[in-house]
Amino acid sequence: MGCFAKGCLTLLIGGFILIAGIIGSGWYLYVKTVDNLTSPVPADVQIEPPSESQFQSAENSMAHLRKAIANNKETTVEFTAADLNALFARDLDFKEWRGRTRIEIADSTMTIALSASLNSIRLPRMKKRWFNGTARFSFTYESGTFSFDIKSAEAGGHHVPGVFLSSSAISSFNESMNRSFRDELRNNDRGSEFWNHVKTMSLEGDKLVVTTQAE
Repeated sequence: MGCFAKGCLTLLIGGFILIAGIIGSGWYLYVKTVDNLTSPVPADVQIEPPSESQFQSAENSMAHLRKAIANNKETTVEFTAADLNALFARDLDFKEWRGRTRIEIADSTMTIALSASLNSIRLPRMKKRWFNGTARFSFTYESGTFSFDIKSAEAGGHHVPGVFLSSSAISSFNESMNRSFRDELRNNDRGSEFWNHVKTMSLEGDKLVVTTQAE
């Protein structure tokens, strides 16, 4: 789950900006897109501090997931948005995203308010830039592959144009995202261990549902 909250979200953002540049088919539009959708400084993303009972509920779900992975067992674990926000606020595995991420889940759609460093994205003009914005999307993960359906996105006070959210753009985005995801796992033993045990992941109603598998 730590990999999902950290590297995967950064890959999602980088893939989106890359696709925007490809669609624009020109350096000028790419530069304009980067400048409009990123910032030289991070934003403070506020989360209501979880109560002790909320945090313990989230930790119990996470402990169940970690135990299933450690013991190579099949199980299904559900996380509400409150669970995920409580983990962001207090779980040490998510400390890098404290004050940087807030999640809502409704109608099988996730809304993320995010402030993410883009230093690790190997694209021009990304060094020392931040993505400060929100995105609404549904997604599934199965057989090592993500499939995102991006509903809307906003960053830097700019709404992302509809052309970047067309079916062809999202198809290209998914292809780029999955390629980068696999490259990242080859260099991340901990992330690889987690994802090798994940059979499926999806949004169902107001929950993120993770099903593990035995290797």
